[in-house]
Amino acid sequence: MKHLAFTRFDVKSALAGLGVALVLASPIRADAMPQSDVNAALRGNADVYNGLFTAALIKHIVDACPDLQGPNRLQRVTFFMGLYNQARGMGFSRAQIEAFVDDETEQQRLQGVVDGYLTQAGVDPSNTQAVCTYARAEMADRSALGRRLRER
Repeated sequence: MKHLAFTRFDVKSALAGLGVALVLASPIRADAMPQSDVNAALRGNADVYNGLFTAALIKHIVDACPDLQGPNRLQRVTFFMGLYNQARGMGFSRAQIEAFVDDETEQQRLQGVVDGYLTQAGVDPSNTQAVCTYARAEMADRSALGRRLRER
């Protein structure tokens, strides 16, 4: 996986998940699906997309806050292997999964979700000081996000 500057989750994921289930239950093989359907299926899987969203949110914070860092390399590899194995379990090939991760539209969509999440939390995603203050508050609260961040 190249970079995970893409970050996203969709409010309509429940409906998309139903659509994915119908697509995957059809006799069409996943390796014969157009990439746009693969992308929709992976985006519609809440576990996969929430994992990617979490990774993208952490990346956004770490990029904005040079004094903070996310999970170590082993933790990141383990986390992404779990997401990869979930996607493989859906029947998708490595090439299809990599195409999804590398897709610029998907990356922009996910970044929009991260920005929306921060905005909803009262944080301007482009204000590095506000992002860092938010991240440190999450760390102090020991939230799920805060437990994945630490001072350098």
